[in-house]
Amino acid sequence: MIKKMKFALAPFLLLLTLGACSDNEDAQPKEDEAAKSAEEATEEQQTELDLPAEKDVVVVVNEEEILGNVYNSVARQLETTLAADGKKASEPENAELVKEQAITVIVGNKLILQDAEEKGYKAEDAAVEERLESLKGQFEDEEAMNEALERTGFTLEDMESQLRDQIVYEQYVAEEVKAGEVTDEEVKEAYDGFASSSEQEAPAYEEMEPTIRQSLEQQNTQQAVYDRIEELKAKAEIDVKI
Repeated sequence: MIKKMKFALAPFLLLLTLGACSDNEDAQPKEDEAAKSAEEATEEQQTELDLPAEKDVVVVVNEEEILGNVYNSVARQLETTLAADGKKASEPENAELVKEQAITVIVGNKLILQDAEEKGYKAEDAAVEERLESLKGQFEDEEAMNEALERTGFTLEDMESQLRDQIVYEQYVAEEVKAGEVTDEEVKEAYDGFASSSEQEAPAYEEMEPTIRQSLEQQNTQQAVYDRIEELKAKAEIDVKI
């Protein structure tokens, strides 16, 4: 089963279908790996899900419509995760879970973006162009990228808009979402738990401490984003159409 929060806090999963990169160098795949990932992800996908038409309205968030092409990209990513766990999306329970989580992702994204717009956050054109060029660089030529976009139901303009939204999302989270501080005691507790459950001898605490701390910080940030989305949901009008 897909864990409830595994994708609920992942912004813009649809961009992953084209291997979009972030500004974090540590998170960027090597160029050849990114290109391969982009090509594989944009091949014609066989799906067991009952997906809406690309132009169908799947959910309305505070009077803003979200269409099927956005939902379908997220749902297919979730289906891939199910398949990796040896589970079939055709099973009713799994299909319902994919639907629930896909709606959670796109509604959460939209609520953050709406609040960001209200607070005046904007993406600089240069930053958008930089990410767009990075995306283009993962394909042999523009024709190959356009073909990939067509298979996912998006245009280049759609992707530029999504990149712009992604930058705004990141700015908002960095400035507006305050995560709890990770204590030394929490890091040591996490290390002890890992060491006691590991079948092999664990590396020294000093070696693992930076990685564990970073992981815990990411978890705290995810929880803080989740909490903010729940706050925004409480005063939002959300109408799911599927």
